[in-house]
Formats: sequence, structure tokens, C-alpha cells
Amino acid sequence: MDKKNAMKLRKLTFFPPCIILLGLCALSAVSQDGFLALVNTINNWIIANLGWAASILALVITVTAVVCMFTKFGDVRIGGENAKPELSNFAWFTIALTTTMAAGVLFWGPAEPIAHYSAPPTEIYGVEAMTTDAVRFSMETMFLHWTIVPYAIYTVPAVVFGFMYYNAKKPFSIASEMAPLLGRRAYKRKTMQIIDAITLFSIGAGMAGSVAQGFMNISGGVAKITGLPSNAQMWLIVAIITGAAVIFTSISGIQKAMTKVSNINVYGYIVFLVFLLVFSNAPYLLNLATEAFGGFVGTFFERILTTGASAESQWPQWWTTFYWFSWMAWAPTSGAFMGRIAYGRKVKHVLGLYLVLCAAVSMLWMTLVSGTALWTQVSGAADLVASYNRGTENVPYDMLGVMPFSTPVIILFVILIFLSLVTACNGNAIAMAGISTQGISPDSPDAPMWLKFLWGAIAMALGYVMIALIGVDGVKIIANFGGMFAALIMIGAVGSLIKLMLNYKKYDMTIPGAVDTVFDKVEDAD
Repeated sequence: MDKKNAMKLRKLTFFPPCIILLGLCALSAVSQDGFLALVNTINNWIIANLGWAASILALVITVTAVVCMFTKFGDVRIGGENAKPELSNFAWFTIALTTTMAAGVLFWGPAEPIAHYSAPPTEIYGVEAMTTDAVRFSMETMFLHWTIVPYAIYTVPAVVFGFMYYNAKKPFSIASEMAPLLGRRAYKRKTMQIIDAITLFSIGAGMAGSVAQGFMNISGGVAKITGLPSNAQMWLIVAIITGAAVIFTSISGIQKAMTKVSNINVYGYIVFLVFLLVFSNAPYLLNLATEAFGGFVGTFFERILTTGASAESQWPQWWTTFYWFSWMAWAPTSGAFMGRIAYGRKVKHVLGLYLVLCAAVSMLWMTLVSGTALWTQVSGAADLVASYNRGTENVPYDMLGVMPFSTPVIILFVILIFLSLVTACNGNAIAMAGISTQGISPDSPDAPMWLKFLWGAIAMALGYVMIALIGVDGVKIIANFGGMFAALIMIGAVGSLIKLMLNYKKYDMTIPGAVDTVFDKVEDAD
């Protein structure tokens, strides 16, 4: 069968998420009031009913991932005992780091601690705003939201996918992340298409939230340099330029240079962090981080499970739950990519890369970036609380604006945001197009260009709509939408990892003499 005939649209996978996401964009254009009423109603329902579930699931995923490192399954090599890694250790690390949370830390790293400093949940923890307790609480919260928990959420589906794809010899489908739990039902035609449809909606919503952050962050930098206002008009201009770059790279094959772009990003991050270490107040930052780390560890279980119900507070849902759902929205698709590049590595090394090394780098980032924002505020160098109240995107640039060499550093920061955003989003546009297409194989890996264009354009449009009509809360709302559905896949992924930890050998077809007794009657995936 030639490629033209082999490539077909997976209708049950493609149309439901596409129609829903396009429908949200269309409704915003036809009736802003109707759009706002709909998204707020759905979001309020998610906050009221699912915050507890997100918290418990995040904890279970984190504990399972850590335990897995020390089990016999941790010694299993993805691809079999003779598999050799395709990437160098450094390339593996840089791609892992820049394709997970890079765009998010650039947006929230400076701004979020200022939000917690100026408006902590006093009703829950008794922390008063604008106090020394609020400073410590802010840094503890950054460690909770940005270190081991999100990387566990990303890594669990990655480990399951890598093992099932390479060792169990199963299809390149998100269904493989749930297969040990679901058994042969995971690979029934309709089941696979439904799972992949849920994934498409989740990553489409998650991608929209991330690009919205990027639009606001880039606009804040342009405003600081040029003096132009960071508003809906500028966000639209930035959205068009960024969207064009994402769509162009996703359809042109430039994604093959991802390793080089990732390396540039990492070197840029290093320069930025060294700058902060030298020109901020390093002793203050390191002492604050040490103190906050103790609080983070000591209150970890309490904080991750806090829902705000007893204090009648929605703070945990608007912050902590938002993050868990945001990571979950990306995790199934990112897990497939991360599992793919883990070939030749032991499971415990994959977990160690993300849960230890990447999480440690994220902690260092928060120490220097979030710490500098707090130091700038409490030292009186700049009123970042006022900056935050004007718009979240103003915080990093007002922080950098009072430091030496501010203009070139701000330009570097904007470039890092742009590269991180384009790198993450073009990969997802390609993945979404591939999931939508029947006939993808190693010999024919590229989906039709119009699908890449469509998914990239939808995410860009929805991201702009959410911030133009709702502002920064729109980022949180759309992330909640995607994460709510992706949580179903995450339940399957963590259940599957537990089954593999208990008995991986019955799935591992790389063991000499192995016989497939679990999936021997699987339907054709297409």
C-alpha cells in the first residue's frame, strides 16, 4: 500500500477534540458573554468537585515513581539488555529539561512567589501578607509546585510507554501507557481511538495554556524595552508571530534540529542563572532556599493534600490543583516522547534523570529566580507587588530592570521564552497530527501538513482567546479543562506502573524465549 493510501484520518480520534476546541474559539467570537459563562461554569465545577482527586492522584504518582527506582523493575533496560542509547547523556538531559517545564518556569518563576507573598492563604496557614513568614511560605510553595511532583507526573507515563513500546513490542499509541492495567482491551480499535482523542483534547488545552503564558511573557519584555503597553493588541501580534514560527517549524522538518535548539536554551539558562547569582544577593537566596527546603520537606504530605475545604478557601484549587492538572494535561504526550528517547536506559536511570537531576535544576531555578524576585521586593529595590497587580508578565522585567546590564539580560530572557515556546509547541503539533493519523510508522513518520497547521493554529487561537477575555486566570482555566480528562490516562499509567513493578516479566518480549500471553489476541490498532 502506498503512502497516499495508507495515510488516513482517524475520525473518532480527530473530530471530537477538534470540534470542542474549535467550538470554544467560535463561541468566543460569537458571544463573549456566553463563552465566559460556559468556561467559568465548567471551571467552577472542576474546582468544587475534583480538587481532592487531583491532590490524591499527584501524591500517589509521586510515591509510586520514587518507590519504583528501588524495585527490580528499576534495573530493567528499556529496549532490552543489549539496547544502546541513541543520545549522549548531555543531549538526553538537555532535551529532557527543555521539553518539559521550560516555558512555564520562565513565566511563573518570578511572578508566582510575589503572588504568594502579597496574598497568601491566611485562612488556611495563618500566614499574613507581606511578612517574613510570607517570604518563606512563597519559596516553600515554589518547591512544592515545581520540583519532584511535576516531574513524577511526567515520568510515570514515560516509563510505562518506553517499556511497552520497546520491551513489550506494542504500538506507538498513548494506549500503551495504560496497557498493563487494561490488558488487551487497551488495543481494541475504538478503545485506542477514544484514549487518543482524550489525549488530543488534553494536550490541545494544555498547549493553549502554555502559549498563553508565552504570549504574555514575551509581550511584557517587548513592553519593557519599547515602552509600548502589554495588552490584548500586543498579545495578538506576539501570538501571530509565535504561531507562524511554531506552524512553520512543525511542517518544515526543522524539528530535527531540536537537540541544537535545546542546547542553546540550556546555555542561555546557565548564563541567566549565573547573572542572577552574581548580581542579586546570593547569600540571601541560598539561606532562604535552605530554610524553605526544610519547610517543604516537613510539610510535604500536608501541603500536597490540602484542598481548602475546612477553611472554605479556593486558594489550593487556583494554585496547587491548577499545577497538577496542568502537568497532567501535557504528561501523556510528553510521556510518549520521553519514553521514546529513553531507549537503552535503565528504568531507574530514567526516573533518576527526571525526579532527581531535572527536579534539582528546577529547584536551583526557583532558588535564584524566585528568590531574586522576593529579594527585590523585600529590599525595596522595586515594588513587584505593584508590577504583579498591573499584569503578571511585568514582574520578571521590573525585577531585571533594577539590575545591572538590564537591557541585554531582558533581551536574553525574551529569546529564551520564544525558543522554549516554539520548541515545546512544534513538537506537540507534530505529535497531535501523528495521533490523528492512521498509518504512521517508522517508514512513514510524518502526518499530513494540514493537520500540523490546524492543531498549531487551534492552540494558538484558544490561548489568545483565554488571556484576551479572562487574563492570567484564563491560563489556569484552560489547563484545568485539559488536566481533568488527562487525569483518566494518568490513573491508567500509574496503575500500569504498579503492575509492572509487581511482574514486568510477563510483558517483556526481549527476554529470550518470552511468549506474549497478555496481548496475543490484540486487534489491529488501525
